[in-house]
Amino acid sequence: MRNLNSKLVMNFISEQGNDPIEKTYVAYTPLENYMCIAVAESYDNEIEENSAQIAVEAVLTAFEKHPSLKRLRDYIRRANEQVILHSTKSQLKVSLTVLVSDYTRMRYAVCGNTKLYVLYENLFMHISKTQTRYQQLLDIDTDAQKEPDISEIHNLTGYLGRDNRIRPFVSKLIELHESSTILFATSNLWGRLSEIEILDAYEYTKTGTEFLDILQELLLSYQEENDQRIGSFTAAVLSIEKTYKEDVQKKKKRKRLIFVIVAIICAILMIFVAALFLMRAIDRRQMKEIEYRSQKGVRYMDYENYEKALEEYEQALTLTDKLNLNNWQYIEQKQELVDMVSGREAMLVLLQEAQAAYAGREYEQARKLYTQLQKEAAYQGVDALAMDAKEILEKILIHLQISQYVSLGDMYQSTEDYEDALEQYGEALKYLNRVMDLETQGDVQAKIFGIKQKQKEQRQAEEAAKQEEEKQKQEEKDAQKQAAADRAVVKINTLIASANNALDEGRTARAKELYRQALSRYHKFSGSSEDADKIYQEVTALGQAITEAEAKAAETAIEEQLTQASKYILQGKEAAKNGEKQKAKEFYDAALAVYQKLDIWDERTQAVYDAIDELETADAGEVVGKTPQPDAGEMPAGMSWPDAKEAETGMSWPDAKEAAVGMVINYGV
Repeated sequence: MRNLNSKLVMNFISEQGNDPIEKTYVAYTPLENYMCIAVAESYDNEIEENSAQIAVEAVLTAFEKHPSLKRLRDYIRRANEQVILHSTKSQLKVSLTVLVSDYTRMRYAVCGNTKLYVLYENLFMHISKTQTRYQQLLDIDTDAQKEPDISEIHNLTGYLGRDNRIRPFVSKLIELHESSTILFATSNLWGRLSEIEILDAYEYTKTGTEFLDILQELLLSYQEENDQRIGSFTAAVLSIEKTYKEDVQKKKKRKRLIFVIVAIICAILMIFVAALFLMRAIDRRQMKEIEYRSQKGVRYMDYENYEKALEEYEQALTLTDKLNLNNWQYIEQKQELVDMVSGREAMLVLLQEAQAAYAGREYEQARKLYTQLQKEAAYQGVDALAMDAKEILEKILIHLQISQYVSLGDMYQSTEDYEDALEQYGEALKYLNRVMDLETQGDVQAKIFGIKQKQKEQRQAEEAAKQEEEKQKQEEKDAQKQAAADRAVVKINTLIASANNALDEGRTARAKELYRQALSRYHKFSGSSEDADKIYQEVTALGQAITEAEAKAAETAIEEQLTQASKYILQGKEAAKNGEKQKAKEFYDAALAVYQKLDIWDERTQAVYDAIDELETADAGEVVGKTPQPDAGEMPAGMSWPDAKEAETGMSWPDAKEAAVGMVINYGV
């Protein structure tokens, strides 16, 4: 009835900000006669679950069981127990503000530094106090013009999760006024916005939604102007548009109802017992379903089908939300199931993040995630996943080593230290053979090919320069050789010219000496073939001229000797006429010596022999007319001397004469 005859509108915003997870939480539960609103903020380092949500849900659960304006301490105590219960890995710390209203009045309780404002007609009707060092400093000297250090708002003097004994601040009963507004704010909001700014924002709004939007814009503008990192924050507005007006007659009726209530208590107890057994059956069924899903997830993980395992654990986690962890039945078993399922689900989600980082080549991030995954899998006893994470970590280390080698290779390549770059890329290829990374392998091979192309171009340039240098040297050498050949040609031509002059002057011996020198230089000549041919022709012509000159000289010498032999014969005949036979014989012998030297055996020789025979016949008194003949061994019978000589030598007498001339020439040469 109270809820239907009143209008309390609830609006809120809740942002994660720069925190890894949501650190604030707000929720409310409107019942028929009571309404409860809880706003919480966590300060621990837990990243897997929101401890603020745990506290708020614990408060609302306790409120739903026992709605009352007098049980705020019990609600907060229950929230503290749940926060401590969940402080397994680390201590959870939560600040909490709880408001309970019967649609006519309200009462609130604060533990920590969340804050509550009551605004009416642009004025603060009430502002809650926080359990912080900041509030203590304000209370010590309220007249101080300078406010305490704003950082002291996070220096808490009381919070959930500290110990089992907590002392929250609980307000007195406060009447609700229509058209008033109640603002709930966490520390990241009220610590940055002053009360004046909150009033200014409230002045120009007509609805709670507009009020919240302006507060959010102000807060984000501070973040942009001051470059501040704002964490999670929550703001909730309860707009009191209509309150419940109590009826005096209804109070009397309520008293009469008390007797009726007592009458039905027994029935309620019976229903409670029945409900208790029903709840136990429901819990057992849900726990069995969760265990079944968990076993399927384990089997999928054994087969390394982690996607299917994640699906099973997500379904199991959804079923755990239906478990009632606040009753006294199977609390430990249900809590163990919730912890196990949530842990496995979080582990598999971490695996997906690690796989995404590895697939995206974010190897440093993947290394961190897989390291955390390996530890978590070992902690939860999932050995297969722990081994897989270990293998992937080894591959990640290889990829990081490859990246290091490639970076070093790129650095060396940029400085044109190609050998060092090839060495680094080669090391990278060795590691790439151990992992399947075709893209990186292709890139490295392309870089190696590019470097080798550059080296090839350098070698070709160096070879071209070397060939050009050798060409220049060869040209210089050829020029020097040509100059030497030209000098040799000049020298040989000079010798040939001198030899020709000597021949013209009749100095055959001098011409032959110059001819030999020219011929020797010709044999050593290394000039062009054209010059060599010219020199050869000139040397050959010179040799022919010398040969002809010597032949002519030999012919002249023979003629002179023959002339001398003729003179000897004439002198012998003259001596024979004068009776000087001995002298005549000497002249005839001298003529024969000339003919013998010249190897002449013709009628001239025969005539000399005949003349000698005549002289000898005359001396011996032999018969006149007998002619002396050669020895039988020298001349055959019936053959003249020339014929015998031709038979001996195998050539005619003129040919023998020409051979004799040649012998003289050759001997002279």
